[in-house]
Amino acid sequence: MKKFLSKIFKALGKTFRVFFRVLYRIIDLLLVTPLSKIVYKIGDMLGNRNSGFDKILNNPTTLLYISLIFALAAFFAVDLKVINLTETEAIVLSNQPINVDFNEEAYVVEGIPESADIVLMGKKSSLYLAEQLGDHQLSLDLTGYSEGTHKVNIKYNNPINTLDYKLDPSRVTIVIHPKVSETRTLTTDVLNQDKLNSKLTISSVELSKTEVIVKSYEEKLSTVASVKAIVDANALNATTAGTYTLDNVKLVAYDENGTEITGIEIVPGNVTATVVISSPSKVVPINVVPVGEVASGSAISSITPNVSTVTLYGDEAALKGIESIDVNINVKDLSQDKTFQETIVKPSGVRSMSETAVTIKVVMEKETSMEFKDVPIVLEGLDSTKFNALAASADDTKVDVVVKGVKTLLNKLKVEDITAYVDLSDLPAGTWEVPVSVKGKDNKLTYTSRTTKVKIVISAK
Repeated sequence: MKKFLSKIFKALGKTFRVFFRVLYRIIDLLLVTPLSKIVYKIGDMLGNRNSGFDKILNNPTTLLYISLIFALAAFFAVDLKVINLTETEAIVLSNQPINVDFNEEAYVVEGIPESADIVLMGKKSSLYLAEQLGDHQLSLDLTGYSEGTHKVNIKYNNPINTLDYKLDPSRVTIVIHPKVSETRTLTTDVLNQDKLNSKLTISSVELSKTEVIVKSYEEKLSTVASVKAIVDANALNATTAGTYTLDNVKLVAYDENGTEITGIEIVPGNVTATVVISSPSKVVPINVVPVGEVASGSAISSITPNVSTVTLYGDEAALKGIESIDVNINVKDLSQDKTFQETIVKPSGVRSMSETAVTIKVVMEKETSMEFKDVPIVLEGLDSTKFNALAASADDTKVDVVVKGVKTLLNKLKVEDITAYVDLSDLPAGTWEVPVSVKGKDNKLTYTSRTTKVKIVISAK
């Protein structure tokens, strides 16, 4: 027995000697050696000015005490950290996703929250570990539930069993509906067309699918008014006319008010769109329109814009209805030559123009006048499907017109170039005295009818 104990003590003694030898080497490596280097640097900085202090710092015993102080400080720092980690606290893990398990082919479930908050309570060390793990699975198992309303607990797979927890919410009310499906026609909604190059336009959009299947419960499907493929013109990156393809175009269901409906399953979830980009254009003349009466005794001899035409870019349908662009100039009381700088107003449906402004030179001369006899009166504005209209007498079928302007223009004017007319819009059956208006092909001239009113008889068909 004594021999056995003697062997044990010898072994323990050997173990302690090895332990302290290793400990000494660690202290020497981590504390004494670095401190010695610091001391020598301080000594070099002090030089001969403080040789006593230098001797103290170079004393091995001093270094040992300093190392001991640092070791104790490190020990207490670690000890405080350990104590701190043993204290009880709580943390909140916000917006943790919930995994839901149910028969998605047969049912639609309402009331499932997208996420829940987890409150973890316990020691700091355990909380720290829980944060590092990051495995906080929330689940809602509905596999055993039938159609109807149910209250179900959210389950949490706690990775650390030493922690307490609370869930917010912990219990939810859900409604299980039978899933139904319908086939709907797919239409297109093009966004950001105005972001295209102003000379480009989307001529057509062809989708890879014309019909889709929408799935949900019956009541919700009844609110679906349309299903649209959302084509974003920005995504085309179109710089020239041509054909472009967009993959994975998003599909969205809308109600009758145009509000997006969520919770609708659309099959397929996206489509491919083939987009044709064109650059419709049209060249039209600029028509300068004098507004106002020039000074008495003066007349416009010529109106000359620096550009006579403008190229329009825009919707093809809009361009078809544009034959010219009017540019108004204010000639009221004008008596001498003048140059106008005018902006060209962009017509509706036009996105870009080759010209945005025009310089117009107006030349003035002395005014003369000329009378044109028996200019026929044209009946305008009558609904010919409902009414007939006739002049009350022969005198009401024509008028004499006085035209004022420069002599060179008057000499070129013919009766055929002058139109006298009456506006019968919105007039019912009966005999009406209506004013006579006059216009002509040359807007540099002024036209006045000697007869201001005529009688017209309107009868129902």
